[in-house]
Amino acid sequence: MHPLVLVCAIVLAGERVRFDSGFNPQFTDNQIRNSVDATRAGLAKWAGTEHGRQLIEYFSGREFEIRIVEDTDERGIGRAPQPGLATLVAANDHARPKAYEVILNPAFFKLPAGMEPLPNQPSTPTDMMAVAWAGEMLHIYFYSQGISLPHHPRPDFQEQWHAVAAELGMPAVRHDDDDEVAHTARLRFLGGH
Repeated sequence: MHPLVLVCAIVLAGERVRFDSGFNPQFTDNQIRNSVDATRAGLAKWAGTEHGRQLIEYFSGREFEIRIVEDTDERGIGRAPQPGLATLVAANDHARPKAYEVILNPAFFKLPAGMEPLPNQPSTPTDMMAVAWAGEMLHIYFYSQGISLPHHPRPDFQEQWHAVAAELGMPAVRHDDDDEVAHTARLRFLGGH
């Protein structure tokens, strides 16, 4: 087992998530009891990407706190509400604490009966949560730079999104203006046999 080296700003079930030197999340008993398996597995999958590791390192500073809320009533796979203006303006003040929120819906993935996902799309709840983690943490990163919504039309956002989607093995998943309000990734399905 790798030794623990990073305590990230991600707060799941009221506790910061710890990562070992291989960027594997080391969940506490409390986090395991009080969060959904797909949420944790999706975090682990995203943390295994280059972009995931970069953001985990970036958010390991004490100035950040990213509270994770699991909400099965959320209408998409997740969203990262824009923080208040004071938080956006304080982006370059590293002495000032900054709090963000990510809302994830681990129950969102339901493959319709008789359907199969297209290639390079999420095919499991873990895949869906990995996509949610990737997209919403990318939004949080832009907020931490003092950049307000909308993010989707930005070429730098799209470049980073396409790179992390490819790293997750799901390069066909889009994250664009068509879903700006709900902050969801678009999925397409093939008809079953």
